[in-house]
Order: sequence, then C-alpha cells, then structure tokens
Amino acid sequence: MKMAGQFRPLPPDQDPLPVSTILQHGLELVDDLARKLQHLDNLMLTGRPSEISEAAAIVEAALTNASPAFTEIASAMNRLGADNLIAAAAQLRRIEQEDAAGLAEALRFSLARFARRSVNANRRAQQLSRGLNAALKTLQALGVQESGRLIAEA
Repeated sequence: MKMAGQFRPLPPDQDPLPVSTILQHGLELVDDLARKLQHLDNLMLTGRPSEISEAAAIVEAALTNASPAFTEIASAMNRLGADNLIAAAAQLRRIEQEDAAGLAEALRFSLARFARRSVNANRRAQQLSRGLNAALKTLQALGVQESGRLIAEA
C-alpha cells in the first residue's frame, strides 16, 4: 500500500528518482494535505470538538509523514542547482524537460494555495479558541460550573 509522503531510501548504487516522479508525488501529496486541511477547516464551523480534534490529528500526522517527501523534493532541487521551484522550472526548461517544468510550477501553485488555506484555518482556529475562552469565562463568572462539567459541556 502506497502512503502519501513516504519515500523509501535508495540503495547507494541506484540513481535517485527522476525529478518528474518526485514532483508528481509532491503535487499529489500537497493536494491530499489540502483536502485534509479543508476538511478540518469545515469541521471548525460545526463546533463538534471530538471531530475537530480527530481531523487536526490527521492533518498533523499527514504533515509529519510528508516530511521525507519534502526532503526528497529539496534534494532534487539541489541536484538541479535550484533554490526554489521557480528556478527549478526554469532549469528544467533549459534541459528540455517541459513536463517536469510544468510539474514544478504546478507544485509551486499548489503549495501557495495550501499555505493560504493553512493561514485561514489557523485564523479560524484562533477565533474558535478565543470564542470558547470568552464563553467559558462568562459561564464561570455566572457560576454555572458543576464540578468540572463546564469544560466538558464546552
């Protein structure tokens, strides 16, 4: 079973994966992460804490699992002599690998979209946290706490 974000280390006598394969895998990985993040963001609107917590754990695990893939992408960029995906696309065009250049650009756009969604989800999480904290303080001030039940209800 192939899991997103995982590359097997290559034996020393084998060539690294082709750049286009690495970029395609990275694009699929970022798209999968974006879907998981969007699901989490949507759940934050529902106010169901157990589902939000579960979705947040899934996103966190997916990001952790993605680390080796992002390391492989960075390694591929280094092999190309590129500092970023824009430079990688330009270099790939110079060596006439149009498909790989297109993948580098697509990955850059996908990462930018993911970053925007991540910022928006973080903002929503902060607002949710502030709202819950304010509600808890108000309820405590009104004396609505029954031996720790207040937090469980929230």
